[in-house]
Amino acid sequence: MRESPSPSGAAMDSFLDRHRLSADAVLAVLLAVPLGLISVSLLRASDSPLSLRLLAGLGLLVLHACVVPRRLRPLAAYGLAAAAMLLLVALPPLHDPGGAYYPAVLLPSTLVFGLLLYTASGRLDLLRGLLCLAVALAGVGLLLARLWDPASWGGSSGSYELVSWRLGLSVGLIAVMACLWSLGRLSRMRGLFLSELRAKAERAEADRARERMEATRTERDRISREMHDVVSHSLAVMVSQAEGGRLSDPDAPGAGVFATIAEVGREALRDMRGLLGVLHAEHGTAPQPGLAVLSDLLDQVRNAGVHVAVQEVGDARPLRPAADLTAYRVIQEGLTNVIKHAGAAAQAAQADLTLAWRPDGLHITITDDGDRPPAEGAGVGLTGMRERLSMVGGTLEARSRPGAGFLLSATVPYEPRSLSSSGS
Repeated sequence: MRESPSPSGAAMDSFLDRHRLSADAVLAVLLAVPLGLISVSLLRASDSPLSLRLLAGLGLLVLHACVVPRRLRPLAAYGLAAAAMLLLVALPPLHDPGGAYYPAVLLPSTLVFGLLLYTASGRLDLLRGLLCLAVALAGVGLLLARLWDPASWGGSSGSYELVSWRLGLSVGLIAVMACLWSLGRLSRMRGLFLSELRAKAERAEADRARERMEATRTERDRISREMHDVVSHSLAVMVSQAEGGRLSDPDAPGAGVFATIAEVGREALRDMRGLLGVLHAEHGTAPQPGLAVLSDLLDQVRNAGVHVAVQEVGDARPLRPAADLTAYRVIQEGLTNVIKHAGAAAQAAQADLTLAWRPDGLHITITDDGDRPPAEGAGVGLTGMRERLSMVGGTLEARSRPGAGFLLSATVPYEPRSLSSSGS
């Protein structure tokens, strides 16, 4: 069963921990009211010498005062209390006006020593806690030596035999000291256990917050990449069609509208790249288009006016989802760049797409005859393709062709890089 502090208990513990000195001072007063007043009244009623009563009162005062710093300085408080108890044990017996004698260590205020032993064993480590227990047992030995023969200090064992008195006194005092010490150690273990629970809860909450942030960042990056792939392609087609419409009849009344559409589309492309630049990072995968719907993409590109010739070499093999999506996005980006860089001449642009199913993976090659190839490594598109391919263990090569045109070559492995390398 998992132990956890209640909200009210946790709030009280937190308050007492923040105000240790004040709380212990209040406790010292509360103990002094019943125990201290009775002890003082007994000292005042005694007809023992004044010096003896003053020394006994001093020892009791030290005991009560040690309650205040018991949690801030447990070892020092316990040491002073042990010294005060030693003083009370060593003092001669006090004399009562009724004719009875009793040792000063039997005054009610000496019960405070049990609280100090409990606190010391609960606050200190095991070695120093055992030292405190040894001091307490040594004090018990001195007290037993003092009370061993009641006749020596004017006392009486009552109706009990002397053996019963000694056995009961020894077992009782030792049991009380051991019990108080054990309760202190138990409270220490409980405190450490609750502290560990709180620390684990804080670490778990921090881990959950980190996971939420990572999931948000991953989703944001995925959306940014998909936005670039989808929106950039659509805007490029829109701009190409608008330019084609404008150039087909420059003097027509709608030519100005086509020009405005083309200009707004180009501005939207620039703005989108600028905004998505801050989201440039790896992204998670989700169900997306693959090579199964490649014909739809080719139809869109052909409708934009680009003549695409497709050649497939080798026997097609099934790709894992991440590789399938990557292959589709690489082809989409490559053909979109053909439309984009062909500009107003998109109606006459020519592109060749080759899908080569080789033993080491799918090799994708896209060539075009455009006269404005993009610069090597520039733009979000090429960088995004490289990142996609690197995540699935693929490679990308993009360069200008001799004379005119551009070459885009990508390799998409069938299996992850670790599996393919171990299989070889």
